Amino acid sequence: MIPISIGKFYELSFGFSSHRLAAFKFIPFMDAPDFGSFLIFFFSLVILRLIFEYLNRYGISLIGESFSKQLREKLFANQLQITMEVYNNKGTGKYLLRYSGDLKSIQNYIKNGVIRFLQDVFLLSIAIIVIGCFDVYLALIITVCILISSVILWMLNKMLYKVSLARRNSRSGMLSFVNTRLRGILTLKAFNKYQPEEKRYRKRSNTLYDIGKSYAKIISIIQAIIPAITYSMLGIIMLYIFISSKKNSMPIEGSSLLILILLIISTLPVLRRSLRVSIVWKLGNISFSKLINIFCLPKENQLQFENLMLNLEKIVFSDVNYCYPNTSKPVFKKINLTIVPKSTTLLQGVSGTGKSTFIRLLAKFMSPSNGSIRFGSVCSSLLSEKTIRKNIAIVSKDFPLYGRNVYEALVYNRKESTRKNAKLLLEHLQQFEKNQNQLQLDSKIGDLGANLTSGQRKILMYCRALLTKKPILILEEPLKELNIKTQNLLLQMLKNMSNQQTIILLDDHPVEGFHIDAVHYL
Repeated sequence: MIPISIGKFYELSFGFSSHRLAAFKFIPFMDAPDFGSFLIFFFSLVILRLIFEYLNRYGISLIGESFSKQLREKLFANQLQITMEVYNNKGTGKYLLRYSGDLKSIQNYIKNGVIRFLQDVFLLSIAIIVIGCFDVYLALIITVCILISSVILWMLNKMLYKVSLARRNSRSGMLSFVNTRLRGILTLKAFNKYQPEEKRYRKRSNTLYDIGKSYAKIISIIQAIIPAITYSMLGIIMLYIFISSKKNSMPIEGSSLLILILLIISTLPVLRRSLRVSIVWKLGNISFSKLINIFCLPKENQLQFENLMLNLEKIVFSDVNYCYPNTSKPVFKKINLTIVPKSTTLLQGVSGTGKSTFIRLLAKFMSPSNGSIRFGSVCSSLLSEKTIRKNIAIVSKDFPLYGRNVYEALVYNRKESTRKNAKLLLEHLQQFEKNQNQLQLDSKIGDLGANLTSGQRKILMYCRALLTKKPILILEEPLKELNIKTQNLLLQMLKNMSNQQTIILLDDHPVEGFHIDAVHYL
């Protein structure tokens, strides 16, 4: 409307009139009788455009943020349910990029690749229709130029897709590499592995650089060709107008010609943006494909949750075999054992005999290669992971603490009664620790308990397990890393609970101080 209104200004200023401009007199205030009325109308348009542009941009951004929020939450919930076999094979770092690069690409896809693109197509269509009201052949020239440009860019973007995919995969691999090395920084420093790791990183970096050069080459061609296309189209339009004027066959003149020029100039940025949208589509498609693959990974808890008291049933391992992927030697071979409910059982075995594997199998982090694990008459394969783990609490170094402080590491909820119970239990278990070693609920624990001593971590793991009040308690190396007085305190507490809970101990030697009902050797 603004370019059309400028045609009215041309009429008022120079006394020209246009019968084509008269076709737009249905617009309120377009037929302004004097220049003062016209200025009021013009600045009203400017204010309206400001308001609409703000609402449009804010609305598009809000839709993008909302979509990204929902997708981000679904992605995290999905990743929490992915089976441990997937994480063991691929590593957690494999999925970190999904929360940065891919979500950003998808948000951009929704905002600019869908909503803004549809708006641009609609706006271009209206502009071409308006231009067609002035000159049909000119509208046809613009339409043909846009179609040819789209075909050229479609061919270039086919080349871009392959390079973009390789670039994304390489960046994802580098992020996973850095994540693994930084989490194992202590080992890296202890064994002076600086140079080998730097060499490996440089190799990955060089690969990414080579891919980046190819990507930059294609992107640069696309970015350079788009303004060339738009200005070439403008040149063709000017040639058409020039030839028509020379032949005296130009069907438009005066204010109509001014409106046409302004309309064409105002649509050029829109045209450039719509031509660039294929880049947004390609990057968005890559990210969508990666996220869809994650959503399709095997997940836990596909069976219905059942609120069962599994500590009332015998736990029976029948001919259980288990072999880790990519290894030929099985950890377990036809293992048979029975754990009686509300008893204390010791599983004894040296390192490498499968104590950690036993925990993972019992809690259904992994499934047996052969054989069965039953709770009473029910096979664990028929129970959801949540049903089983609702009954099991674990104290093991393989299940680290997480959270910003001690309180977050210990409890699920933030109720005042829970905080009080956590505080009392923590003080009780720390009563024989030196004052400088005693933790408070607000004490910072660091990344996965990095700020804590091994003894502090063990005490917090006991607090976390006991606060859940789950009926089956699994304790790996139950007394290790604790002082003698704290060991005796825990022994007394566990003795008092032994008639109500099923306690399973795992250690590489006999555990003194416990009343052991049964011993199984791994």
